[in-house]
Amino acid sequence: MPIKDVFKVSRKTFINPSAWIGLPELKDTTKTLWQIVRGLFVVPQAGEPETFEESLARQGLTEEDVKEQAERYFIFAVIFATLAVVSVIFAFYLLFAERTFSGFLLGLAVTILFGSQAFRYHFWVFQIQSRKLGCTFEEWKQSWFKSSPGPGE
Repeated sequence: MPIKDVFKVSRKTFINPSAWIGLPELKDTTKTLWQIVRGLFVVPQAGEPETFEESLARQGLTEEDVKEQAERYFIFAVIFATLAVVSVIFAFYLLFAERTFSGFLLGLAVTILFGSQAFRYHFWVFQIQSRKLGCTFEEWKQSWFKSSPGPGE
């Protein structure tokens, strides 16, 4: 190997701002972010909606399987709701007994996570019990609070 290749010195040896800021990685990250943002605003083209019974047949599930899964989801919902209650109590304990506001905020964040999981599993139980795919939040809320439909519904 020639000696000039061993001691190859160029302007990029000492001055290379694009390498300093990681320009290729920055471009890739920006491209990925734009793809994610564009995907948020694109409405997917829906085909024909699948009924609950068609979905059962497609997945090869029996009524017993569905009943067991609904019971399992309900148990998960109860566990997560219990954890949410415990974590909110602990958050208030951190606020008043330990006088730490950051612990209180973290406790509330954990409570929100547990609550969202409890809602998720209970919503799945609701869909199984109503035997309808694609239920809305309003339908769940009406069944949960046993409210009568409003005017025009």
